[in-house]
Amino acid sequence: MFDIGLSSAGTSVSLASSADPKYPPEHIIDGKSDTFWLTTGMYPQEFVVTFASSMNINNVKLTCHNVRRLALEKSVQVNNSICVIL
Repeated sequence: MFDIGLSSAGTSVSLASSADPKYPPEHIIDGKSDTFWLTTGMYPQEFVVTFASSMNINNVKLTCHNVRRLALEKSVQVNNSICVIL
C-alpha cells in the first residue's frame, strides 16, 4: 500500500510548535521506526502536515508516548476559503 503520509510521497511538515536539532519534526514523516520528533515538553504541542495535493484519508496511524490529549483536525476548501474542521 502506498503511504501518502511520507516525505517520499511529497508530504511535508509545514508547521511544528517545537524542534530539537537531533529529533526534528521531519522525522514525523520519514517512515523510519527508529526516528521520532522530540518536543520541548511544554503543552500544547502541534504539527501540521501538508500533502502534495488534495487527499481522501481513510485512516491515520500515530505512535505516541506520554500524550495527555490528542486531537486530529482537517482542512477543506469551501468557496475558495480554507476551513478547519475539528
